[in-house]
Amino acid sequence: LKGFSVGKFRGIPFDRPAKGGKPDYVLEDDELSKEWNRQKSDEHKEYLKSENLSRRTRQATAMAVEYQYKTFYISWSVDWRGRIYSQQSWLHPQSSDYEKSLLKFRDGCKLNDDALYWCRAAIGAAYCGTRISFADRIKWTEEHQNLIQAVANDPLSSIPDWEVAKEPWQFLQLCLEWNDVVITKKDKFWKIPLGADATASGLQLLSAMRRDPVGMKYANLLAPEANDSAPEDAYMKVLAEAKAMAEKDSGYTHLIPYLQYRGVGKPAVMLSVYGGSAQSIYEGIRDALSEAAVSVSVADARLVATLVAKASKKVFPAAYQALEWLKKLARKAHDNGSTSLTWSTPTDDVIHCIKNKIETLEIYTTFNGKVSIGDFNSSEPDLKKEVSSFPPSFVHCYDAALMKEAFTDWQHPIALIHDCIKVLPSDMDRALDRIRDAFVSVVAGDPLARLADDLGVTEEQLPRLPQLKQDLSCVQDSKYMLN
Repeated sequence: LKGFSVGKFRGIPFDRPAKGGKPDYVLEDDELSKEWNRQKSDEHKEYLKSENLSRRTRQATAMAVEYQYKTFYISWSVDWRGRIYSQQSWLHPQSSDYEKSLLKFRDGCKLNDDALYWCRAAIGAAYCGTRISFADRIKWTEEHQNLIQAVANDPLSSIPDWEVAKEPWQFLQLCLEWNDVVITKKDKFWKIPLGADATASGLQLLSAMRRDPVGMKYANLLAPEANDSAPEDAYMKVLAEAKAMAEKDSGYTHLIPYLQYRGVGKPAVMLSVYGGSAQSIYEGIRDALSEAAVSVSVADARLVATLVAKASKKVFPAAYQALEWLKKLARKAHDNGSTSLTWSTPTDDVIHCIKNKIETLEIYTTFNGKVSIGDFNSSEPDLKKEVSSFPPSFVHCYDAALMKEAFTDWQHPIALIHDCIKVLPSDMDRALDRIRDAFVSVVAGDPLARLADDLGVTEEQLPRLPQLKQDLSCVQDSKYMLN
């Protein structure tokens, strides 16, 4: 349908924006002309984005129809850090909300009381999001049984009721399954995988390695203050700190309206932990504001990125101190003569981080002008890139080790990637128990000191970071480590 969309489902977009047509009064003013150009550029970018999403929607739907009544297998690859990635371009368990809603496990489970708990929580989360407590998610589900049944019985007529959900397509899928398995009992087995994601896994790992009680609290590694408390939100906590800083500094005060959007905090925190550049963080913030239909100048978007970065280091000081220490560690290893960085993980995998310079050859063509061709087979090490890529590589190999430790001998249906799992509701409790146990195992001892020893850097060359006072046993009582 032209112009029709619900969430990540995009129909064929409306007509392409017209080119040209700049008004005379705009041509006469340089600033107006620049602003007009930016607006037109944004219109064309939005159109191309919609066109690409529409194409993906149609491809995924066509493939889902082809395999509707078939069992098929999804392939996965493991990269050099041990992280698992789906090899499919679309229709896999970690794609868009719409594509996730098209998938079920081949084998299902019967629902006991524990499994029903997780089903109710999943339905409430799909509609309301995961920033509310499990108790509130379950309460929402119990209070909206009529809505759930109405959506399941007539999805098309009830679009206005379910398109406002946080994850509308997964909410629709869950309504259909709940109706078939729980209400009408048409089906005996529940087959929809339920998901749980780590809340800022990089901050969880680094804070736990440092035994930092503050960082572990805001990364949901500690038990909530009350049984019905909502999970901590690292991104909103950082934004609250950024707002407090802006209120005290007249140079940042005008940025306060931008700091209410969670999407502004997420790229600044997440990308900084995983080695994102200042440019990528700025672009992530601008994209988040654009999705919220908020316009922001280039200068202000960059100021927001700077402010939120400062706030992140105040909320998670031990974790960010560790990131800076890791860079110093890589430089010391290079000073000792290493041209690459090699270390072992708690699951006995050996990680070899090596970056080589890309030799470029410039070719001048008749029609395309100057073209640069990169030679990726260079043998000359790029030590600067090794230093910048080392901290995120170290964090990534640990979240991979966590999943390997937790699920190597798992014998139940599962889909996992990085720091996310999808299992049947009857398996959720045992999966979360395994992750808590594995987390304590992989961060036991002093991982940062072990890393320095692996790289051959002595304590005299680089003093080890001290661990703080939090006991790791508290992780066993965490409720929202995966949420």
